[in-house]
Amino acid sequence: MVWLLIFVCISCSPLYYFIFQTQNPEKDSMGLTPLLLPLITLQLSAQSIQSVTYPWGTFTDNQDGTIRFLGTAGTFGGQLYSETTLTYAKCSIGQTWIREGNSCSPEIPSTGLYCPTNNNDCNDIGTSLLNNPLSTAYAYCDSLELGGRSNWRVATKNELKLTIACSDNPTDIPIDNNVAGCGSIKRYFLNTNIFQLTGTGSIGTYWTATSQSSGIALYVDYTTGSTTGSGKALARQVRCVSVP
Repeated sequence: MVWLLIFVCISCSPLYYFIFQTQNPEKDSMGLTPLLLPLITLQLSAQSIQSVTYPWGTFTDNQDGTIRFLGTAGTFGGQLYSETTLTYAKCSIGQTWIREGNSCSPEIPSTGLYCPTNNNDCNDIGTSLLNNPLSTAYAYCDSLELGGRSNWRVATKNELKLTIACSDNPTDIPIDNNVAGCGSIKRYFLNTNIFQLTGTGSIGTYWTATSQSSGIALYVDYTTGSTTGSGKALARQVRCVSVP
C-alpha cells in the first residue's frame, strides 16, 4: 500500500512557496511560477485600500478599524474649512471592529448621552466642547484604543458634518439648522466600503462634541443629512475622531 502525504501550509507567505518550488518550475512571462502568481494577487487583494473622494476631501479605509480623511480647503455646508488630516473610527459606540471582513459588530450601535443634565456640566463653556467623563459619549471616545491610537474624542460638529453626503447631490454638505437637510428625496447615504450601515440599512442621529447653548448640543441626523440641536440628556450614537 502506498501512502501519499500532502502538506498544505495555509498561513505561509508567497516567499515560502517560491523557496520550496522545484528547481526549474515553469514560469509565466513575468518570471512568476503559476503557483506564486495567484498567491501574490490574493495577498495584494487582501491588502487593497478603499477610498472615496468628495469635493471636501478623501476618505480612505486603513483596514485597521480607522478611516483617514485628507481634507480640502474651501467652504462646505456654510463652513470654512482649511486643509486638514483626521482619523475617524470606522465603528460607532458599542461596536467592535472585526479584522476578518473589516466590519463592525454588532451591526446596530448602542447610544450615549451628551450629558445626563441639560446644562454645561459636561462641556467647556469657552470652547463649547465636551470635556467631562460624566458624558457617556465623551467617556467612550476618551477610553477608546484603536489603530494604534489612544487620543480619541467625540467628533466636533464641523468634523462630523464632513461625513455627510447627499445621494442626489454629493457636491456639498447641507448647512446647519436646515431641517430639510439633503431634501425629501436626496437621502443621505454612507459609502459602505468606508462607514458601515446598521442592520436596518440606514443610520440615525449622532452626537457631536459641540454645545450650542446651556441646554442644547448639536447632532447630525443621517436620515435627513441635517445638523441641528436638541436637549443634551438624550441618547444618540457616537463616532470618535483622532487628530492627526
